[in-house]
Amino acid sequence: MKQTRLEKNKLRRKGRRNRQIFISLSLAILICLLGGAFYIHLTKNTTTTATNETTKNELQPSKRVEANVVPENAIDEYLNEIGFNGTVYIEDKGKYTLKKAYGNANFETGEKNQMNSTYLIGSMQKVIIATAFMQLVEQGKVGLDDPIQKYLPHFPNGHAIKIKNFLGHTTGLNERKKASGATTPYQIIKSIERAGVKQQPGKWHYSDDNYAVIAYLIQQLSGMSVDRYVKQHIFMPANMTSANFGPSFYNNPLHTSSYYNWDGDIVDAPATEDMSQLFGAGDMYMTVEDVYKFDEALLSGQFISKKGVRRLLQKGAGKYGFGMYDFGNYHISRGVLYGYESANVFTKDHTKKVILLTNARDRGSKKAFYMYTRKILEIMEKN
Repeated sequence: MKQTRLEKNKLRRKGRRNRQIFISLSLAILICLLGGAFYIHLTKNTTTTATNETTKNELQPSKRVEANVVPENAIDEYLNEIGFNGTVYIEDKGKYTLKKAYGNANFETGEKNQMNSTYLIGSMQKVIIATAFMQLVEQGKVGLDDPIQKYLPHFPNGHAIKIKNFLGHTTGLNERKKASGATTPYQIIKSIERAGVKQQPGKWHYSDDNYAVIAYLIQQLSGMSVDRYVKQHIFMPANMTSANFGPSFYNNPLHTSSYYNWDGDIVDAPATEDMSQLFGAGDMYMTVEDVYKFDEALLSGQFISKKGVRRLLQKGAGKYGFGMYDFGNYHISRGVLYGYESANVFTKDHTKKVILLTNARDRGSKKAFYMYTRKILEIMEKN
């Protein structure tokens, strides 16, 4: 039977639909096959990765260590945050040590601070002078309860003021008027005597004059200049190779220059008086490691007996011992001179030490180093 044109068109349309259905089914099957293969491959890789991660996590701490969890890093971050310019020695004995220099020794030349940079330490030297004096006490050359008139007959109120009053800043003296030019130890003592007293001994009043008298007594009792005595009996035994006295500081190639930090602005802070005016109370310089060596020798009983160390650190009026303050769980000796500021801290268990030396001190705060050292000790305790 002959097909009509209409029937032929229907058959052609039906054939095209069947081919389209076949192609669609074929593509769907192919996609399923490829998808399955990819899924198997992906599952295999995911399983391998998970296994590797499990092994890795078993070998490493489960908690990622942040920078500020590591004490050295946290302290370093803090010192950078406050814009510290100087050199530090920080130690938690048996755990870690942070030794690092920050900023510039000389802002004009761009010379950087180093671990062996030298700094004037100001009144931080009082504990060194006190240690040297305690050596003479232990040798029986002087007694802490001796009246000063035994050694300086013309000293005002000399029968009432005892040697220990000078070491602890409880003499009751008026302060002498410092000049700016060169002077001698004898002239300083005469100036102190002329200034007289303002009250009976016992009340704490911090004054450099007290330690000028102690330094003068070291000379009288030892028969040598105070710098020579300290070099021979403190610096040399402790191997404090960079420590020294006086204007030789400025000839030291590693000496730092003096600046003030005014809210981030650095300005010169030049010396305004002859260094001889600082006799016994600010004419000493050294590196941060020299300070550390002094602490080690002192606390180990190398300079004076352990009993002598306890007496030196014993808290008196003003929380002050002989050259160091007692702040509860730690001792601190601090110095300020022009743009220099220093702090020497050790805990009472002798495990933690914080030594800071700067040549660009914060001019806006008189207690900056007290705050800095306390914060660093808090970081050490926390971590």
